[in-house]
Amino acid sequence: MFWKRTTKKSMEYAESIIDTVREPLIALDQDLRVVSVSRSFYEVFKVYPEETVGKLIYDLGNKQWNIPKLRELLETILPKRTTFEDYEVEHDFATIGRRIMLLNARQIKRVWGKDRIILLAIEDITERREIETGLEKANEELTDLAAELNRVARAKSEFLANMSHELRTPLNSIIGFSEVLCDQTFGELNEKQEKYVNNVLASGKHLLLLINQILDMAKVESGKMNLTLSHLSIKNLLNEISMLVEDMVGKKKLHLALEIDRDLPDIEADELKVKEIIYNLLSNAVKFTPENGKIGIRAKKSDSDIEIVVWDTGVGLAPENMEKIFEGFFRVDTPYSRVTEGTGLGLPLSKKLVELHGGRLSVLSDGLDKGTSVLLTLPIVSAVGM
Repeated sequence: MFWKRTTKKSMEYAESIIDTVREPLIALDQDLRVVSVSRSFYEVFKVYPEETVGKLIYDLGNKQWNIPKLRELLETILPKRTTFEDYEVEHDFATIGRRIMLLNARQIKRVWGKDRIILLAIEDITERREIETGLEKANEELTDLAAELNRVARAKSEFLANMSHELRTPLNSIIGFSEVLCDQTFGELNEKQEKYVNNVLASGKHLLLLINQILDMAKVESGKMNLTLSHLSIKNLLNEISMLVEDMVGKKKLHLALEIDRDLPDIEADELKVKEIIYNLLSNAVKFTPENGKIGIRAKKSDSDIEIVVWDTGVGLAPENMEKIFEGFFRVDTPYSRVTEGTGLGLPLSKKLVELHGGRLSVLSDGLDKGTSVLLTLPIVSAVGM
């Protein structure tokens, strides 16, 4: 009598534990008949106790559980092993549709007797697998898209580079003959002829600048831009560039301020590229600063870098344009931009050239008509090629 009461209590205790398990759980006897199942099993698989307990597992749900892989687990694998984890089974149930499940099985000896109980835990991973499959597909599509974008970018850069080379040859001839005419080497020009020839020359030089900048951008983007490094006196270079813009500064009656540290060290850099960077920034400052305004250059050593600031008291930048200025061919719409020449490539190209040196370039402005400052840093010792 005591034995029966103890067994009953043990069964009730075991069933209460099974009921608390979140995942569907089945307890089977050695004949593979259902002893007990968790509440979550009924909820997930839409079945009822009277059609479950005491039934052969393969007969559950009108034989929906007569699954070949489940038979393999229970009849072939488990007799040789006491446990098995993450055994994947995929099946299409009539009541709940297609499911992908991970089965975890364990054989347990009963306290009394030699019988064994099989605990079968079922983890439904259908949604997780669909998400994984979707992510894999999305990743493949993104990989394909990235490869296509790279191919298009290379094709664009190669096209621009080839076109730029093709255009420069005839354009150099136009500029050269225009200069000969302007010099009146082969005869004098009247006032109207001189005006027209000067227009041709100015337009040719502007177009050549555009083509050169496009070619440089294409080279940088395609990874074909190489730096020719040398020891460069940045102090002498800044003074040299400031003298190059003296004529433009004088015409607009601007005040040019230079604040260059005397002990500024030399740097390892590509001299022509650094000159192009500084000239682009300084000519922009001149271009977008009204008459009688101020522009300037500050340069100092900052740790292992040279820090250069090109500033002006010009038209400034609206907050919404701070990112757009680094897009190719973008020009801020101001009264000054409408009357000045420009390609919109100077600043984006300068940024790319600075980054090619291992430096950084950023733009600061407090808003329209409040001036602009361009901060760039260049490493003193180049890490390019290391």
